[in-house]
Parts: sequence; C-alpha cells; structure tokens
Amino acid sequence: MWIVYALVVHVLLLGSIFVIYFRSPVINDLKPQTPFIGYGLEAPANRLVLIVTDGLRAASFFEDNCRHVPHLRKIFMREGLVGISRTRVPTESRPGHIALIAGLYEDPSAVLKGWKENPIDFDTVLNRSGHSYSWGAPDILNIFQKLTKENDPRMYFDAYSHDMDFSGKYKTYKLDEWVFRQVRFLLNRKKDELPKFHPVVFFMHLLGLDTAGHVHKPGTTLFLENLNFTEHGIWQMYHEFESVFPDKKTVYLLTSDHGMTDSGSHGSGAPHETETPFMLWGAGVSRIASTVGARKFVANDEGLQLPLHELEQAQLTPLMSALIGLPPPMNNFGVLPTGYMAVSEEYQAMAAHSNALQLLAQYEKLLEQHRQGLFADLLNNFDELSPAEINTYKQLVVKLHTEKAYAKSLARSNVVMELTLKGIDYYHGYYRNCLLLSTTATFLGWIFYLYRLLSRNVAGRLQIMLERQEKVSRVTLDVSMFLLLFFLVAQRAPIAIAFYLLLPLPVWMLALNPKACGSSSAAVPTSQPGAPARLTSASQLLLITVCAELMVFTFFERRLISVCFVAFGCYNNWRNFVPNSREFYSWLALVIVLGCFPLLPPSVGYQNWYLFLAGIVLILVNALWSKERRLMFTKHTKYCNALILLNTIICVHLHSNQIGVPIALHLVSWSFLIYAFASILFNSEAKLEVRLAQICFNLGSLYALLCTSYESVFVQLLTMELSLSLAQSSRSSEKSVLRLAFTILLYTFFSLFGSGNIASISSFDPNIARCFLSNFLPFIIMGLVLLKLLLPVVLNLTIVYTHCECAREQEQRIFICLLIICDIMGLNFLFLVRNQGSWLDIGSSISHFVIMEVTTLVLLLLSYAAKLLLRLVNCDRLVEKLR
Repeated sequence: MWIVYALVVHVLLLGSIFVIYFRSPVINDLKPQTPFIGYGLEAPANRLVLIVTDGLRAASFFEDNCRHVPHLRKIFMREGLVGISRTRVPTESRPGHIALIAGLYEDPSAVLKGWKENPIDFDTVLNRSGHSYSWGAPDILNIFQKLTKENDPRMYFDAYSHDMDFSGKYKTYKLDEWVFRQVRFLLNRKKDELPKFHPVVFFMHLLGLDTAGHVHKPGTTLFLENLNFTEHGIWQMYHEFESVFPDKKTVYLLTSDHGMTDSGSHGSGAPHETETPFMLWGAGVSRIASTVGARKFVANDEGLQLPLHELEQAQLTPLMSALIGLPPPMNNFGVLPTGYMAVSEEYQAMAAHSNALQLLAQYEKLLEQHRQGLFADLLNNFDELSPAEINTYKQLVVKLHTEKAYAKSLARSNVVMELTLKGIDYYHGYYRNCLLLSTTATFLGWIFYLYRLLSRNVAGRLQIMLERQEKVSRVTLDVSMFLLLFFLVAQRAPIAIAFYLLLPLPVWMLALNPKACGSSSAAVPTSQPGAPARLTSASQLLLITVCAELMVFTFFERRLISVCFVAFGCYNNWRNFVPNSREFYSWLALVIVLGCFPLLPPSVGYQNWYLFLAGIVLILVNALWSKERRLMFTKHTKYCNALILLNTIICVHLHSNQIGVPIALHLVSWSFLIYAFASILFNSEAKLEVRLAQICFNLGSLYALLCTSYESVFVQLLTMELSLSLAQSSRSSEKSVLRLAFTILLYTFFSLFGSGNIASISSFDPNIARCFLSNFLPFIIMGLVLLKLLLPVVLNLTIVYTHCECAREQEQRIFICLLIICDIMGLNFLFLVRNQGSWLDIGSSISHFVIMEVTTLVLLLLSYAAKLLLRLVNCDRLVEKLR
C-alpha cells in the first residue's frame, strides 16, 4: 500500500510548484480607462508606426559611431530621441513583443504551454486603437491575432508563410523586403481612406536581422548586409508614410524585442541580450527628455555627441498609447517615462494619471479578491496603499487639475504608480510563503512516514510513544483540519491554494497513525536469511547527508560529483580491500580515473575518434581478457558483439568523412538492438556471474553504437569499479541498507553527470543516431537518447543484484531509503525553483525538482528490468510467449 501512497504524494508534490511559482499575473474582468479625448485633450499624434527589428542589439546599432545605420542617423540627428531599452529575461521573441505591445512581462504560467503561448488573454495597444495593421512573421502576428474578435474589420494581419523562413535558399533580408513590399501595397491601395482613421497603429515585424544573427552571427559581413538593407528600407518606409500622411501627425518608434550574443544566441540576461536600441521621432516627441541621464553616444564620425536615453522595455507601451491619445492596455505594468513627449503640462499630467488609474485598477481587483474573506481585516495587508489613500489620490488629482498644478499632479501620479506596482507584487505572492511552509510540512510528514516504514520493529520506543499519544495526535490533527478548512472557506482562498495548505494534515495523519505501517514486520522483514542489515551508524548517516546535499549542487556544477564519488567510494570501500594488494591498487586507480571524467567537457556535441576507439577496445578487453571469461560466452555472443563493434567503427568512420552510411549497416545496428536483449532473455544459464558477463558485453556493445566520444570508456570503467568494490564488500558482515541505497543513487547520477549525457535530453544531438539513421527523425532520436541514458543505470543495477545478496533480500527497504534520500534532495530543489529568468534557467529548475520526485519510480522500473535480465524474476512465461 505504501507504493500507492508514494505515487499519490509525489504526483501532488509535483503539482505544488505550479501553484506556488507559476500562477499567471494577468488579471481578468478589468475595464479600460477613458481615452484622452474624453478629458477634452487632443492627442499629439493620430497614428503610430511601430517597427520592431527582431534580434537587433544596441551594440550593433551604435557601433562605430552609428555607421551601420547611416539613413536612420540622418533622422535622429535632426529630431527625436535615441537610447537603450532594457528588456527582461527571458530575452525571447514572444515575451519581448508582448512587453512592447501589452506592457506585460513574461507570464510564468506559460510554462504549462511549453513557452509557446500565453495561457490567459491580455489587452494590447492594438486592441485599444481604432484600427491596426500588422505585417511580419506568423509566429509573432498569431500572438496578437488570437486576442482579437473573429473577423474584426478594424484589425488587419498579414503574415508570410513559413516557406519564407530562412533555409539557405534566400538572403535573410528577403523576410524584411516582403514586409516593406506589403506595406507599400496597402498604403497605395488605401491612401485616400487611411488618413480618415485615428487613432491607428501600423506594426511592422522585421525578422531578417534575428535570422541573420542566428545563422551568420552579429558583426559578420552577411549580418551587416542585412542591417544595411533593413535600415535603408525603414528610411524609405518613413518617407512613404510622410507622403501618404502629410499632416505631421504621425509618430514613429523603432526598437527591438531582444538582443543577441556574439555566438548568435539569446534568451539569457547578458547585456548584449537585454540592451536593445530605441528610436522615437515624429509628432509629439521631445528632442531631449527632461529626465535624461549623463550618458551620451557619438553619433557620427565628426564626434557629435547626443544624449543616450534609457528606459525599461515595458515603459514604451504607455508612452506609445499616450502619444496617440489612448489609455495604456488594461494589463500593462509599464510606467510612463517623464519628459519624452512634447506636449502641454496638462496632457503630460493626465497621461501619467491615466497610467496610474490603469495600474490601480489591477491593484484594486486583487485587493477586492483579498478583502472578500471574512478575516481580511485580521490578516496582513499592503498598508502603503489602502483604499482610503487611493480615494484621496483620485480626489487630489481632480483638485490639482482644477488649480492647474500639473507638476504636482504628475509627481503624485509617479509616486502612486511605484506603490501600486509594489502592491500588485505583494498580493500576487500573498500565499507563497505559506504554500512553501505547507509543502515543506508535507515533505517532512511523508519522510517521517517513510522512516517509520524503514524502522518498523526496530524503533520500538517511537512506536510505543505513537500508540500512547494516538488519541491526542488524532484529535489535534482533526481540530486543526476543521479550523484550517473553516478559515480557508471563510477567506475564500482559491481552491488550488486551499488544497495545498490543507495537504500536510492528512499526510501527518498517516505518518502519526500507529497502525499505518502495520503491526507486524511482514511487509518489510527485518530478520531474513543472510547477513544482518542494520540501518546505519551516526557517522555513516552524517556522511550520506553531506553527500546528498553535495549532490544537490552537482545539478548546478557537475564537477562536484567527483568529490562526492571519491569521498563516498573511499569511505565505503577502503577497509574492504587487503592493503597493498593488486585488487586494492586496481580499485584505487579506477576511482581516481573516474573522478576525472566530470572535469572533462560534456560528451554531447563533442566528438573524439581516438577516445571512441579506446571505448571499443575496452569493451573487448573487459569481456575477453581471461580464458575464464571467454568460456562464459557462447560463440554467437562473441561473434555478434565483435561484428557489431566492427559495424560501429565503419559507420562512425563513414559519417565522420561525410560519406553516406549504407542502409545495410543501419539494419545491422537495429538487428543488434533486438538481439542484445533477446539473447539474454533466451539464455537459460542460471549462474548470476555468467549472466552478468553477457549483459555487460551485450549492453556495452549496444551503448557503443550510441557514443560520440569518451562515454563508452567511462561506462566500462564504472562497471569495472562497481563490480570490484561490491565483490570485496560482499565479504564483509556489515550490511547497511541506507548506505546501499545511496550507492545505487550515487552511481545512477554519476553515470549521467560523469559523461555529461544528461544534457543530451535538451540538446538532442543527432550524432548519437548515426549508426541507426541517415535522416533527422526527432522522435526516434529522442528514444535513442533515452536508451543511452538508461543503459548505464541498468548495468549498474544488474551488478548490484549480482554481487550483493543484501540488495536481493532487502529490496523494499532499499527503495524506501531511496525515497527518503530523493525527497530530502527534492525539498532542497523546492526552494530553488525559479519563475523568472531565461527559459533555460526556469526549465532547468523545474526539471531538477521533477527528476528528484520521479527518480525512485524510474529506478524501481529499471530494477525490474535488471532482475528480468538476471532471471531473478520468473520469466519462463515471457520466454514461452516470445518463442
């Protein structure tokens, strides 16, 4: 029954991180603010032209005195503002465009959609405008098109097909050329109709520079060719708009969604990725902002210096809205920058007030949800911005505008906006600390339950104490459950939050129930044939705890696992060897050499022909080094493995020299994949040592088919070290179940991190399939990636079951120990989950937690596979079916 409990609890714990960290900041049921015309104020511009040069970093724009943007330089030397817009991580296209057009930074709950789309709809500048026209890549335009009403005539979207995406057949600037051509076509077709519309937004998404950066890298000749073409095209578009709209009521904004590193990547928080250029000119734009800092940039070869303005990317959203007389989008989090508009003091003050009201609307909605609860007045609140202070602010602004004290109104609005953003953050994370505390209590209760399972009939005092206090603990937990449930219902807490706040109580009810673990030792026997298996000594427990905590850090720095491996290996096995014996020095050399592997570059994407050949040679030496071992194998085992290793060498040689691998060689590889497992299952040999030799030979040869560098060498040495150490420790009378469980976990992670193969899950290196496939088939390659990751673990488990009688007799207790260790590590990762940063950082933090929660289940399944290969489980029926 404990296995069912384990499955349920771990599924619930996996869900907890999404409730704690990944709730959406988008607030629904908001009402838009009044446009400026409703206050009797005329907007400085009737139309906005938004040009987003995808992937253009600030350094490329300002490089060499802006010589790569000569036509745009003519404009900003005459009018407008130029500066740097700072983006937030993740520096990707979707969140970057949403920050620009909606003022909304990345929604953490987008992780549930695989970062492909936002799960909750939001408001944008395009929605607020009277009309909008958009051109560009389908992936970007679809984000905003899905937010509009179906067949809305005010919203126009024109995206090119995916066939135009760069494949090496077209110049990258052809993507931008298509956009310019479509814009000209629309302006010529509707040049009489368009001047009648206002406010109107024209949005051009130019993907060419992003594609050029990925393919050719920033700063290269082909990238600069694209940059020169694009900036000249923007200059031409400017003149096209000026000719169609000669009323001087058009404002232009040129910026980028994110930057790019020198290697052509983006997504993280490096300055090249977060610093993007912006250029604002046209109707209603100041020449120099009143809030500009001391930074300047050289604008031409004559040394002319102009002010370098700096703002946050989301600040452009309320600025664009204000310039065309619109309130900010309802879900905007940007604060209007001061002094960027050439407008009256009244207009500037009203724009800031509209921005403040829009932010306050979100804050008041959160505050309303919080104050619906019966105990709202007794709980903590954001005291810096109470409902009374909000009403006071609204009345004060009306009074100040009546008195024409616009400067004071502007200053007060800016203060209120800063407080409002703090208040929104406060209520968004209101339950986070409580949820972390309750989830921690759930972890601890579950770990205590596992400890009771492990120490059943050993920790007698604990059992006696629980039986004596059973009534008190049951009443206490029942009353606590009732009171907490009443509080959450009265407070109207969201269902998901209420569930996880209540979860620790039933878990602790299970843990403290004296009968929960059974009244006998039948489920987890403590007295069985063989050597006694005690829990652990204090020093061993301390070492294992330290190593477990050290293993947490190996997820961030894989080289640390060398320290953990060497320290645990020496402590665990040093005394089992005869001093100064050949076995001792052989084992010590293996430990030292293996400890060096995590210091090498990860094998993924790193190919070395000589190390690859060394791995194949080591497989043969390890299998056939003595006459005794050679006699363990049948002829077909020796010949088939030798043939597949030769086939592997030929395939890799042909692939490395860019020669097509014949399909016959691929068929041989696939045939051996079946043979490797089938020949073991059909083998009727009963001796574990003989079966283990065949397993290591077959699976080692199969693993070599998937290698690119030193991985095979590493796995062969690891199996040799584990076999040698377990063979020596089997002579010892001391058997620690907890220590054996940690050995399994340590070798599992060491087999993954030691060769760096854990990275191949995300990097998806197709080279591992070169002996099996000629074409890129991602799902088949992913299956081969998983096979490559799991083969060393299966090898380790077969070695453990062969050499360690305790592992066969105390299997349940070992896996309970594994659960305890993994849950302790999972508790660490609970507090290390990130919901801000690059997609890689966020995804990695989630995967670390998930790995620890599912490791024991995966090991349980792989242990069954290992026992099946060793015939430790009844597989006669399976063999008969296969025959």
